[in-house]
Amino acid sequence: MTITPASVSLEAMREHIVTANYPAAADTFCALLTDGTPLATLVRATIDTTAPFVQAPAHMMPKADGTMRGVNYDHTVLGWRASLKMMPALPGAAALLPVVQAIWYVPQGLDVWSQVQCDFPGHYARDQERCDDRDHQPPYDPPVKFDGPAWSTPRVHFADVPPITAGSTPARLEEMRLAIMAGERETSYRLFLGLAAEPESRTALKDTILLAGITDLQNTIIQRGGYQNIGHKALRVRAMVDLADDLGWESSHGVFYTVVPDLGCNPRFFDTWYFTATMMPQEFRNWAELKHVNQAPLTEFELDETVSVINWGKPEQVSAQITKLLRRGCALLSIADAIVIAFMHNELTVMAHPVSFFTPGHAFDYCNVVNHWLRTYDNPHQAKALYFEALFVNDVIRANKLFPRDPAAEIEPPAVHHAAMAEKSTADLLLALDDACTVQDCSRALAAVEAYLSRTDERANLIATLCYAAGKVQNDPHVERLCVSSIEEYQHNQTARKDDILRGWTKYLSRAIRRSTALDCFQLYQRHFAG
Repeated sequence: MTITPASVSLEAMREHIVTANYPAAADTFCALLTDGTPLATLVRATIDTTAPFVQAPAHMMPKADGTMRGVNYDHTVLGWRASLKMMPALPGAAALLPVVQAIWYVPQGLDVWSQVQCDFPGHYARDQERCDDRDHQPPYDPPVKFDGPAWSTPRVHFADVPPITAGSTPARLEEMRLAIMAGERETSYRLFLGLAAEPESRTALKDTILLAGITDLQNTIIQRGGYQNIGHKALRVRAMVDLADDLGWESSHGVFYTVVPDLGCNPRFFDTWYFTATMMPQEFRNWAELKHVNQAPLTEFELDETVSVINWGKPEQVSAQITKLLRRGCALLSIADAIVIAFMHNELTVMAHPVSFFTPGHAFDYCNVVNHWLRTYDNPHQAKALYFEALFVNDVIRANKLFPRDPAAEIEPPAVHHAAMAEKSTADLLLALDDACTVQDCSRALAAVEAYLSRTDERANLIATLCYAAGKVQNDPHVERLCVSSIEEYQHNQTARKDDILRGWTKYLSRAIRRSTALDCFQLYQRHFAG
């Protein structure tokens, strides 16, 4: 598609977005960027345009047979946050590839509720519901394809409201958190807006809203159907906080409108929160001070033991392991690092089927949110979050075990490529890695990354290569989000096994199921920026 100069405007881009005309929206976005419109202006305009149309009445939709159909959380804001965070890792014009992927996805992610009902086009209507194939497709004249442009506008499921400003900051923060837990969406959102307008309240607000997102987590995904959120509320709060920091809190109302009202949406899960709230005072008289009192690193034996328990133990054994480490005086971040390494152990040694990476990828991203919160803020409840992330990782591992291994999905041993990789220079290894990830040749990708890791201590070019390969993947903000989580956890992990995070990232990128294998967006990026 080639757009005419007259159509290069913010107004045209907004029109393309709300009509789900994603190729035109992305093309206009790129043209505006080339013409000198600041990236922050474009991102802000896009989020402001989509904010009214990304809410859902709930994340469970009743079906005629009495069951519940899960309705996905908005992913548009996740793509924006991840793409902006990936940019520093990429050189030159390559830094723009992730944001082009973000705008390409945005028009396809609006009004998921209506997409599930085949009333609006987009990714979910096209790829998940396959609305074009439904016998009960409405008799549109002319017939429509559920891939845009839209024949109607997306619906607004939650109207914007004014802020609440009365009351002390501590009282409003706690009222906001409790309103989120109670599902009082309007009250919690109004309280947030009032607090967000006060610079002096900002750090406490970010700390509290992250806590609210982190604590809403199902105790198991096993046999839950649509009754789960796989960490999405925490992921979207992190996206909101980062975007507001990047774009400016004073001009981020659209970001707030996108995320905060959804935090009180059904379903809501606080079983693990209530478990830790009851258990911690019984186990530790000083539970609220553990972050400051506990300073010891894990020994290698304790790291091995934690990896083993999280990978092979039952939930009660996982909780007991975290309690034992805290009693021994282990630092919270040292335990958090071990949980990440435990996840990577399973990803590298067990996961094989492309579908087996999907939900566990959410658990890893959730760990990243928790660990960022631990690293950045000081909250008395933070020791509880170790149980949340450890139990979530253990749960997704146990859920995968319920499915028998598929012999046809086994990965060829990377060793078959070792001789070929040994002959390549480090530069050529990166080229081989990029190609193997792009075509999802997992065995070759793992051989390339292993050869690179064993030959040099350089990591920035390796990370850039993985980011670039990920930036080619369209219609899937999960891929970019996991990139950012991998980079951040690698940078902060204090164990001697931190390179496993890069190995795991490589395996995910070269093996996990994708929403699309097309390269239309990558080709659009090349036309605009890589000529």
